[in-house]
Amino acid sequence: MKIDLKYGNSHKTLNLPDKNLLKVLELEKVSGFADVTKETIEALNNPIGSKKLGDLAKNKRTAVIIVSDYTRGTPYKRENYNILLTLTEELHKAGIKGEDIKFLVGTGAHRPHTEKENRDNFGDEIVKNFEVISHECDKDYVSLGKLSTENELLINKIVFKSDLVILTGLITTHYFGGYSGGRKGILPGVVGRETIRKNHAMVLRDGVGLAKIKKSPISEEMDEAAKKAGVDFLLNVVINDKKEIVKIVAGDLEKAFLEGVEACNNLYEVVVEHPSDVTFACAGGYPKDVNLYQTMKTLNNAKQITKPGGTIVIIAEAKEGIGSETFDQWLYDASSLDELLATPEKDITVGGHTAVINSKNLKEFDVLVVSEMDKETLEQRFFGYAKSLDDIVKKIKAKHGEDFKSYVLPQAGLIYPVLKGKK
Repeated sequence: MKIDLKYGNSHKTLNLPDKNLLKVLELEKVSGFADVTKETIEALNNPIGSKKLGDLAKNKRTAVIIVSDYTRGTPYKRENYNILLTLTEELHKAGIKGEDIKFLVGTGAHRPHTEKENRDNFGDEIVKNFEVISHECDKDYVSLGKLSTENELLINKIVFKSDLVILTGLITTHYFGGYSGGRKGILPGVVGRETIRKNHAMVLRDGVGLAKIKKSPISEEMDEAAKKAGVDFLLNVVINDKKEIVKIVAGDLEKAFLEGVEACNNLYEVVVEHPSDVTFACAGGYPKDVNLYQTMKTLNNAKQITKPGGTIVIIAEAKEGIGSETFDQWLYDASSLDELLATPEKDITVGGHTAVINSKNLKEFDVLVVSEMDKETLEQRFFGYAKSLDDIVKKIKAKHGEDFKSYVLPQAGLIYPVLKGKK
């Protein structure tokens, strides 16, 4: 069987004998909204657990709209719609002037956006008519005091000074935050590095994991931070495998988010009967496979249905290489995966947290990568290298035998695979 898998802005073809394929796991086919602008206005007019945005904006002078960075793939605009313009129109109606509306890119600890990335992700009209600022976690923040965890909440000054705080973003599952979207727009989106570090350093604690939010110390701290930051309104979306919007939730920070989580589960969850020897996991193309760091979500989704000691194949162009200097350095400097796993929580840094949590995966599975990265770079960081998908199939046969059984995940960055009885 030939299966085309997205690779950057092109694709790779997997040639897999039928006897080796358990199933191609894909999302339920749900069509995107025909009129996103209409659906956005509908969501704004019928908020969940909140006053309408226009009512909240009355008598307010300034507003900040927190937007996701480009790696999140939030479809803010297409040829026939721009969600962000619809939001600003509501604020204009309520009396907030354009010069008093700022867009803050929630980069967390990632690099700032280029102007091209702002235009590509938010639209020329947004960049032309509004101030668009990338959060930088090492400067321009103020302290809102300690959270119940003793983690100090260092928040971007723009959020602190704004009369109205609006969160936007995309809801998908997340391997240690539980889910993206919602409260993650604040922590890690627009907080200081040390706040992010202490939060993410809890990656090995009990309760942390994919699709886990209740009793997860990381998720609960994110919730508390967003409430303390004074978020007034939430607008989040859920997308299908074509990156089309299929659900829009708006309103209260917690109530709207949880409704979006339910929609996410209904769309993304796929239950399988048996674990596989091998899982072929495609990150989903650009921007989800722009670097290896971004594909760790792909790895963590794939492991849910792979036998311990099995093989996970990541298909990702990774044209930017590793993607995080800290993640890279931690993997490169470690003498063993056990050394990484033994790192005291107080010593785990931002970026280092990803190396620590994924060292568990690299120890439990053989993780092979098809990318633009070279063999030495990958193997020095505990990943396996293959020059092509055909080469990988040969390696798999050598390890698992001619009759190995596999799943293929064409959109492993989105899908939420569940082994029956293990949720």
